[in-house]
Amino acid sequence: MRRILGIASVFTLLAAPLAAQAIRGRVVDARTGEGVPEAAVTALTREQRGAGQARTDAEGRFSFQLRAPGEMRLRVDRAGYRQTLTELMPVGVKETVEVEVSVSAAPLAIAPLRVTARVEAPRRRSLELSGFYERERRGIGEFVRREELELRPSQNLAQVLSRVPGAAVLNVAAHQYVYFPRNGLPSVPQGQGSGGSLSSRPPRGASGGRCLPTLYLDGVRMTYDAQSDINAIVSPTQIEAVEVFRGPSEVPVQWGGSAARCGVILIWTKHES
Repeated sequence: MRRILGIASVFTLLAAPLAAQAIRGRVVDARTGEGVPEAAVTALTREQRGAGQARTDAEGRFSFQLRAPGEMRLRVDRAGYRQTLTELMPVGVKETVEVEVSVSAAPLAIAPLRVTARVEAPRRRSLELSGFYERERRGIGEFVRREELELRPSQNLAQVLSRVPGAAVLNVAAHQYVYFPRNGLPSVPQGQGSGGSLSSRPPRGASGGRCLPTLYLDGVRMTYDAQSDINAIVSPTQIEAVEVFRGPSEVPVQWGGSAARCGVILIWTKHES
């Protein structure tokens, strides 16, 4: 979809631990149409808070990711050019917005920001039915979609989820256990023939409790113990989306209760629709 937005500028947000919304494009000279290299680009929120910064490359190109959707104002600074400030530009959930920004050597009150494309991640029927999109819209917890998993084809599920803010991985021999340090050090329940529960020195700042999050696969609670680590549950190639709730205050009511005290991880698999 193409759209023209009044006001100009360029910016790049600092990369989030997991990809989300994205803006990419180019800064060009308003007179020549050529790319403007080494332009300092800053992202500003509606409240004028800095949300990230970057410099354009030799062709004036840039890209950045946003942790959350919202409205952003773009500012461009470059020696020999007038500082350019754009109007607010909306970026939707999981939306990639392509833009072209013009800057001028002459004083400029408003410069054109041309949105050249918007690409939304496809909505899956199975995720609609599970309520995934509604929970993602509320923004409580962390959400990982298939598209983000496909960016890291060589990583297993534990490695992918270790990038979620507030998550960590406990390695025990060949097994990997994702947990949330703020709830305490995990202790994997003793399984038949396991030889005992797993333990390790508590991470700094941990409460000292023994906590593994509860895992659900397509809504069914899964065994998560010394015999079955997170990588044994499902392969990333089979996953449509993952929801991560790091403590009881984040967990949706249908997965709450005493079982949620160490957090909850919801895994949704691919379904043809």
